[in-house]
Amino acid sequence: MCRGVKVIDPSGVAKQIEYPHPRAALPIRVSEDQIKWLRWGNYLEEKEGGFFVGGWARLSSLDAGKWDKLKPEPVDLIVDEFLSRDNQRNPHWINIPEGHAIKGIIATLNDERRVYVVTTEPPEEYANMDERWPLIAPIGTNH
Repeated sequence: MCRGVKVIDPSGVAKQIEYPHPRAALPIRVSEDQIKWLRWGNYLEEKEGGFFVGGWARLSSLDAGKWDKLKPEPVDLIVDEFLSRDNQRNPHWINIPEGHAIKGIIATLNDERRVYVVTTEPPEEYANMDERWPLIAPIGTNH
């Protein structure tokens, strides 16, 4: 599961974002040279708002149409690493390969937009960490 991300700016300064922080946002690729930050998910305290609670969207639930009411738009989350935890809750930062991104969706309700991380099954070598894993694919491809 992607419980946080790390973004390293061109000067080498790292910014860490972890969910569920009330101001957590994720960097979305708007164009080849433009990044926009959008609020990450919906917190338990906001459960009446109409967005799904949490910061993740299972690929299978997207494929089944469960997100259709929120008009999901596929996006690339441009990060350098993501945070996962093993069964003992130890943190592990996982590198994103060059030219790849974590796949996400923008969910829209009325005029408000939130971003969710698309998840799928973990690779075999990380199966001991979590049952869900962020979908990682080349930048610019759809899920």
